[in-house]
Formats: sequence, structure tokens, C-alpha cells
Amino acid sequence: MTWHGSNKSGGYNPPKSISYDQGKFGRMFPSLPPFAQDTRQIREALKELGRKGGIMDAKEDTDIAVNPNLARDLIIDPALSLINPNNPNLVAGMTFLGQFLDHDITFDPVSNLERQSDPESIRNFRRPLFELDSMYGSGPSASPYLYDQSADGEGIKFYVEEISGAAAVSAGGFVRYDLPRNSQGTALLGDPRNDENLMVSQLHLAMLRFHNAVVDYVKAQSSLTDLDEVFTEAQRLVRWHYQWIIIHEYLVRTVGKPLVDNILINGRKFYKWHNQPFIPIEFSAAAYRFGHSQFAPHIAPISGRYLPISIRKFFD
Repeated sequence: MTWHGSNKSGGYNPPKSISYDQGKFGRMFPSLPPFAQDTRQIREALKELGRKGGIMDAKEDTDIAVNPNLARDLIIDPALSLINPNNPNLVAGMTFLGQFLDHDITFDPVSNLERQSDPESIRNFRRPLFELDSMYGSGPSASPYLYDQSADGEGIKFYVEEISGAAAVSAGGFVRYDLPRNSQGTALLGDPRNDENLMVSQLHLAMLRFHNAVVDYVKAQSSLTDLDEVFTEAQRLVRWHYQWIIIHEYLVRTVGKPLVDNILINGRKFYKWHNQPFIPIEFSAAAYRFGHSQFAPHIAPISGRYLPISIRKFFD
């Protein structure tokens, strides 16, 4: 078992047992057999499902070499996407919110050279709780490089960078911001994966600025003066908004309100744990991969209108 970059066998590889006290990763259905044996024939059949011209191919014109304006045209002309239309109930930004949520509850930073092939042996360096440690890191004391140490930030706001000259060229003359970066352009984040594409990096930036706005709100609306207490209260409010968004916006749009209400009222049916929650392999390595299928060949840029309502009010 690899743990924090070293090989240690401390019982972190959960066996296939329904009575074993799971770790941060485990199996929800430990006794369920595979649907088929892992053979070359099965692998080739699975590849066939996704091949160009196969049953999952929308067979639309996506050759940008033939039409250099195709990316623009696919966005503005619905007639070009008759076979593969956008989901009218799910805006493009929700796809990337799902990626952000995933990075908040799972993280395995161990070198590829040290990983074992058994997925149950992967050590999750995130607690499977939606608490934004991917954003807050280890907090202002242990991760000071994430926080603004100026007189305005006081070490409890996140450090964000104004993009020089952006106001002069942006629509409406608004100041634009970016994630904090070192001299080589590497983003300074609680989770480096949140800079792997423009959409999720801007979502992470929006969450940083949301926290900063909530810090100002706490200072103005409460009698708290101790900086640690202000930070704790702001963090609590940010987490509550974030968790509300997951339940009432993301899950409702993704699986439907009836299912969400059923689970909230009647509780979980299959997902159980003994001492603390764990991430089921069936979820992280299988079910949650549905998010990749949400990508259309034409993802419209995320604007402020795609921010969840409960966050957007702090910027209006």
C-alpha cells in the first residue's frame, strides 16, 4: 500500500468483505461478481461502443478543418446539433461544477510508479466530505501561500491576482482576475487539478472570491473582531452555501428532484459505513464517470449567469 509517497502496509487495502470497516476508499457491493471476465474480446467490444461511426457516435459534422467557424456555428445554430442537442435542463457550467466536486472529495497524489493495480488499494487523501479542503488547503496557518497577507487580506482572505490591462479590453471595462501563480505560471491551489482547464480554474477562482466577499460580509454583519473567528465563520457560511448548491441545484439537475427528495426523506438504501464515510469504487471509478459524457462538441463559455444563484448574489 502506498501512503504519502512511501510503502506502508497498515491495513489500508480493504478486502472484499461486507463486514470489514472500510477506509476512505472501499466497495459498496463487495460480493458482487464482475459482469464479465477481463478478456481481450471484452475490451475490444467495449472499444467498439465508442468508436467513430459506432452506436454512440452522434454522426454530426465536427470537422473543424473543413469549417474553421464550426465551434462558433455549433453554438449559435441549433440546426447543426439536431442529433446531439444540448440538455435544456442542464447548463454547461454544471459539468465543470461536477469536476470541482470530484476534486473536493477524492485525491490520490501518489506517484504512478508506486501505485498498485488494485483500485481498492488507492489511498484517498481527501475526506469524503464536501468541506472545500481542495480550496482551503490546510488553512491560513499551515497553507499561508494561499492567503492574502496584505493589510486588506489580513491572512484570512484568499490571494487572487488582477490581470494587468484586462479592464481596458474587457466588455464593460470590468477588472478581471486570475488564480495566484508562481513565477513559472503554476497556480497556487489547494488542489492542482483545479487548473487543468479554463472552466474549472475560473470556477475555483469564483469560489475564492466568494469566500473573500463572505469575509467582508461577516465583518460588516457581526460583532466578531478576532481574525480567526471571522475566518471560521466565513468558512462555515461558504461551506453551507456550497453544500446547499450540491443538494438543491447540482443533484436536482443531475438525477432529478424526486430521487433527491426520496433519499433525504427515507435515507440511503445501499450506501452504509461503520465509523466514517468512504468513497465506493463503484462510484468513483464507474458511476461518476458519466460526467465525461456530458461534454457536447460545443461547450459554451461560462459567464456569470452560470454561477449558482446562492453564490451569484454576493457579486451582484
